[in-house]
Parts: sequence; structure tokens; C-alpha cells
Amino acid sequence: MGIKELACQFGTAIENEVIQIRADHVEMGEKLTQRINGVANRVKTLDDKVTALDAKFDAKFEILQASQKAMEAKQDAMQANQDAMQANQDAMQAKQDAMQANQDAMQASLKTVQTSQVEMMKILVAIQQKLEAA
Repeated sequence: MGIKELACQFGTAIENEVIQIRADHVEMGEKLTQRINGVANRVKTLDDKVTALDAKFDAKFEILQASQKAMEAKQDAMQANQDAMQANQDAMQAKQDAMQANQDAMQASLKTVQTSQVEMMKILVAIQQKLEAA
């Protein structure tokens, strides 16, 4: 075996090694592509699930907003009723105050009448005593 044969064998061995390395690179590239495609498919699946959950969330959120608006409307109606009741109560209080003032005036008038009656009785008693004495 001469140097030429050894050089040819060495060259062939290197060429075979390079071919094997290229084949390994191609195989690893295919595996990496498959993994990337698998991850992409999983991402698409997750994206679909997130989209579905987002749609459900949006629907529930719209229902909650509608419920909140209905509750606000009821609260506004209740506030209007409460304001009307307060106005009625204020009017009733004013009437009660007026009635109390009338009652106070009547009591003062009654006291005046009673005082006048007492004075008249005293005068009548005095007249009767003078008549009996005479």
C-alpha cells in the first residue's frame, strides 16, 4: 500500500464522513422542523382555546353589564320613590306643624276665654254678694 492508496482511502473516509455529517444535519433539520411544526400546532390549538374562552368571557361580561344597568335603573327608580316619599313626609310634617300652631292658638284662646269666664264669675259672685247683703 502506497501513499496514493492511503491518500485515496483517507480522502474517501473524509468524504464519507462529510456525507454522513451532511446526512445527520439534514436529519436533525427535519426533526427540528417537525418539532417546530408540532409546537406551532400546539400554539394554534392553544390560540383556538384562548379565543373560545375569550368569547365566553365577553358573553358573560355583556350579561353582567346588562344586569348592572338593570340594577342601576332599579336603584334610580328606588331613589326617585324615596325622594317622593321624603317630599310627602316633609309636606306631612309641615301640615303637622301648622296643626300644632293652630292647636297652640286654640289653647291660648281657650285660656283667654277661661280667664274671662273666671273674671265674669268673680264679678257675678261679687254682684250676688252685694244683692244678698242689700
